[in-house]
Amino acid sequence: MPGLVRDTGLLDLDYHPSELARMNKIFEHLPDQTVLDLSRRLGSLMAEKLPDFKAFSDKYGISPAEQRLLESLVEGLTVVAHSEMAGISVNTARTHMRRLLEKTGSNGQLDLLRKLHQAV
Repeated sequence: MPGLVRDTGLLDLDYHPSELARMNKIFEHLPDQTVLDLSRRLGSLMAEKLPDFKAFSDKYGISPAEQRLLESLVEGLTVVAHSEMAGISVNTARTHMRRLLEKTGSNGQLDLLRKLHQAV
């Protein structure tokens, strides 16, 4: 894969190996500039779709630690995976989760994420 394509970060996401191999095969047939343009466009689309974590946190009185957990959930991490990444105990992460649900009046993680994305 050409260096310019690799440097875009488009392939830095956590893809399944077979999916990554398929993407590499497709990119081999495209000009570098096309892949760079595609990468930039996808990046801007992703940025447009991100919720405003600060506004949501301010609205519900969410602490910085709870906001970091919320951001991890949006990235697709579990509470346990977040605790490992953040270097906190699973019990602490679960406490943050419980407080997020209480503060937002959510019935579960899916309901919490739905409220977050509807606030955009």
